[in-house]
Amino acid sequence: MMRSFVFRKISDGWIIIVVMTAGLIAAVAPKFGLIGAGILMALLLAFYGVFTLPGWVFFLLISKPLIDLTWRWRFIEIAEQGVNIQTLVSIFVILLTGLALILRRRQVVLWRWIVLFPVSAAISVVLTPTSWGINELIRLYAGIAFAFTAGIALSTEEVFDRFAKYFVLMVSVPAGLSFLQKAQILPFEYWDWIEDQAIGRVSGTYQHPLGLIYFLAYAIPLALYLLTKPSRSLRYRLLLWLFIGLSLMALVFTYHRTALVTIGLQIWLWMVLTKKYGRAILLIVLGGVLVFWLRDWVQLLYTNIVDIIQGKVVFSSGEFLRGRGMNWYLFLHSLFSSHPLFWLFGRGGSVAEGFVPHFGYWSSNEPHNDFIRILHAYGLIGVGLYLAILFSFLWKSLRLRRMRDRFLPHLGNLMIVVLTGIVLLSTTTEPMRYPTGVWYLFALGSVVSVQYRRLRQYSSGK
Repeated sequence: MMRSFVFRKISDGWIIIVVMTAGLIAAVAPKFGLIGAGILMALLLAFYGVFTLPGWVFFLLISKPLIDLTWRWRFIEIAEQGVNIQTLVSIFVILLTGLALILRRRQVVLWRWIVLFPVSAAISVVLTPTSWGINELIRLYAGIAFAFTAGIALSTEEVFDRFAKYFVLMVSVPAGLSFLQKAQILPFEYWDWIEDQAIGRVSGTYQHPLGLIYFLAYAIPLALYLLTKPSRSLRYRLLLWLFIGLSLMALVFTYHRTALVTIGLQIWLWMVLTKKYGRAILLIVLGGVLVFWLRDWVQLLYTNIVDIIQGKVVFSSGEFLRGRGMNWYLFLHSLFSSHPLFWLFGRGGSVAEGFVPHFGYWSSNEPHNDFIRILHAYGLIGVGLYLAILFSFLWKSLRLRRMRDRFLPHLGNLMIVVLTGIVLLSTTTEPMRYPTGVWYLFALGSVVSVQYRRLRQYSSGK
């Protein structure tokens, strides 16, 4: 009690000192005053957050769907990279975790493969330093940071359930905004061409539909997880089903082909893992009926897949998966036509240019495949470490499924469903390049890893 009181007095004193210093900087050097004040306040918040780590981690994880809605609010541009609230939050997360590793070692957990991955990525960026490479590295570090903290912050079933509930609630905001976009009350942020016609794609007012899709890839499995709780009231369960139903409708209006298949498969896999085989069969039947009923629309949406199956398009042409084939070729050729050192450590970022057969000269900063992106940026070592991390999460989840417990088997099922979604989305998109994909993959993986470690300690002690 005395220790807590003393720390509170020290914290209040530091707050006063830092605020006064920030004000002095702003008065003496107005041009850099806000930047200096912001840095000082971030350091103070990060230092204070170390001593209230579980609360900060919980708050950041549930509030990110709302934080990302501020993506337009750019303050300055540094080295061709815009700085907005998302950037500042990412830096804060890195500071918070770094200080926790130094000052609160007992409140964080270190994982061998997860430590090696960011170290390897940093070496790759140092070997070939670029502004976009540093930007990607900051995003990656902010997400990996939760691997060290989320497992402790969400360590009990009660806290994890509360996180799941509030996260689903927060994601319902952009999901609801999607319908306002479809009703043309809010403007579309992203447009596409289908049959030479401009089509607005809902995004929850995020910059790209993937901003919403990545959240749904986590929120829908978490909603299914919450439905396994027998103590939930009928109204609560109906609200969860309503969220899932409306989210799937919003997903349809994103017109994202991979996401439609991926999240549909996630729901089906959850039914199988939880031994709801009747529902799994019913879902297949309903899906088949729906595809047949909307066959013209489905054929139009997936016409490129049909052309590939029929052999009408070449891999490296602009028609293969709507240009993804030539991007895959470009990035793979950019890496493996360079010095063998780059094969191991990569080019440090996701930008490539060169000649593509059947198309011509092309430059791109989007590989449209996360495994190819990580391979190009961080080399064979980086992608190998990333795959080892994914396999580690899968192995631990499979072990948790064997436990006769109310919480652990469902946690294992949840992680398997999430991993399936991320791997499938990684074939045509880049989840690990964007904070949403990284944050929650490593946060959930951390919870699984902590529970697995406790299980092993209990088994060895027993």
